[in-house]
Amino acid sequence: MASSDDFISAGDAEFNGKFRVLVAYVVEKTSGASPAWTHIPRIALDGLERQYALWQTAYKRVLGPHTSVDTEAKNQARRETAAFIRPFIGQYLKFPPVTDEDRVAMGVHNRKKRSAFIPAPHTRPIITDLYTLGGGRVKIRFSDETTSNSRAIPHGMNGCLFFFTIGPERVRDCAALTQIKLLTRSPYTLIFPPSMQVNFLSCAVRWQNRRGVIGPLSDVYHTVIS
Repeated sequence: MASSDDFISAGDAEFNGKFRVLVAYVVEKTSGASPAWTHIPRIALDGLERQYALWQTAYKRVLGPHTSVDTEAKNQARRETAAFIRPFIGQYLKFPPVTDEDRVAMGVHNRKKRSAFIPAPHTRPIITDLYTLGGGRVKIRFSDETTSNSRAIPHGMNGCLFFFTIGPERVRDCAALTQIKLLTRSPYTLIFPPSMQVNFLSCAVRWQNRRGVIGPLSDVYHTVIS
């Protein structure tokens, strides 16, 4: 049976409620002049809040009259949200300073048994294809640098973290790639709004394992969104 923090078995309404509680609790514990938790980096907190906003947008669209496209967008947002939450919990919410009481308040399961060994990622993913499909869609194919002809995600990896930014010029500094998305399969199609078209997409990738540990970053790649 799925554990209470995997956000898989619940219906959409319960899933939404659990996610809302978790985000609010984490924000409260990491805010203020002297936050109770200082171990979660800003980029991870921003990613959590961004993922919540993306899920909320997709979920609210199906609460009233909606189309099959809206339903599929909601389902995709849910899959991506669950894929983001699992490693976030594993990396930041399973160990001190987070307590058992904190986990109960967030609805996160307190595991007592040891998890199976999951290797830390030591290799880099590479982007083998990055091209526009039109209509704001960009297709990306990625693989491990040691098996460039295989689409398989390496053993123990949760997926590929996709760091990116969009603007009128190419960005070559990885530190400037301020947005992040978890890609759980290859190939993957990214969809951008019309306001982002005719701009450069600059991006880099790195593996993340199922405990949230990240590996080395790839080179920076570029394409034009059309």
